[in-house]
Amino acid sequence: MIAKIIKSILIFVCSYIALKTIHYLLKKLFKITTFDERYENTLCSVLSSITYYIIFVLSLVLVLREFEIIDATKFGTLVTGASIVGLIAGVAAQSILKDIFNGFFILFEKQLQVGDFVVINEKFRGTVEEIGLRSLGLRDWDLRRITVSNGSITSIRNYSKNKMRVVVHVRVSYEEDPMKVMDSLEEVCDIMNEKFKDYTISPSSGDKKKSFKVYGVTDIEDNPVGAKYTITGVVQSYKYFSAMRETKLQILLVFKKNDVHIAYPTHINILHHEKNIEEL
Repeated sequence: MIAKIIKSILIFVCSYIALKTIHYLLKKLFKITTFDERYENTLCSVLSSITYYIIFVLSLVLVLREFEIIDATKFGTLVTGASIVGLIAGVAAQSILKDIFNGFFILFEKQLQVGDFVVINEKFRGTVEEIGLRSLGLRDWDLRRITVSNGSITSIRNYSKNKMRVVVHVRVSYEEDPMKVMDSLEEVCDIMNEKFKDYTISPSSGDKKKSFKVYGVTDIEDNPVGAKYTITGVVQSYKYFSAMRETKLQILLVFKKNDVHIAYPTHINILHHEKNIEEL
C-alpha cells in the first residue's frame, strides 16, 4: 500500500514537471513565430489549458490503475471504471461541454484575444489575461482577478479592435451664444487633431487630419439644464481611453479660456418680506 502511495506521488510530481516543461517550450516556440503578439499569447494560453487537462486526465488514470480501480489491459475493468467515471462526470457534463464549445467559438471567431480590454455581459470589465477551455481570466482596474466561465458569456464588448470612435458630450447653458460654443469646440478639435495626429484614423469620408470634428447640437428638448453639444473622433483602439480623457480636459481648458460656462442644475428661490407684501 505504501509503495502504491509513493508511486502515485511520483506520478503527480512527474506530471507537474511535464506540465511546466510544456508551458516553457510553448512560450519559447511562440517567441520565434511571426504571429501578432496578442494572437501568440492567446494561442499559448489555450494550448496551455488543453495541456493541463490532458496531463490531469492521464495522471488520474495512472493513479487509479495503481490502486487497481482501472486496468487498461482488461476490457471489463476498463468499462467498469469508465462507467463510474462517466456517472460522476455526467452530472456536470452539460455545463462543461457548454464552456468548452463556447470557448472554441470565442477563439476561432477571434471575438477577443489576450491583452484586449473587454466588457463581458455588461458586468465584468477588465483586460484579458488568460483564455482557457472552460473559463476566461480578466484583470480589472483594481487589479482584481475575475474568472468568467465561457458558457455564461452572452455578450462581449471589445475595446481593442483596431479603431474606435471617441464620442464626448457636453451641456452648455442656454444663455451662452451657440456660435461661440461651436467655435470653442472647433478649437478643441484642432488641439486633439494635432495631439493625436499619429493615432487618428480617417473616417469613411474625410481627411485623416480632421478626424476630430464637432458633430453639432444633439439635444435641446426636455432638458432645463442646457443644450447638448457633441464632439466625435476616430482613433486607434489602444488610444481610445487616453483620447477620451484628453478631449474632456481640453473642453474644460478651452471653455475656461473663452469664458463659456458648462450647464449645471440651479434653483432660484424668491423670498418676500411680509411688510413688503402688505405694501404691495
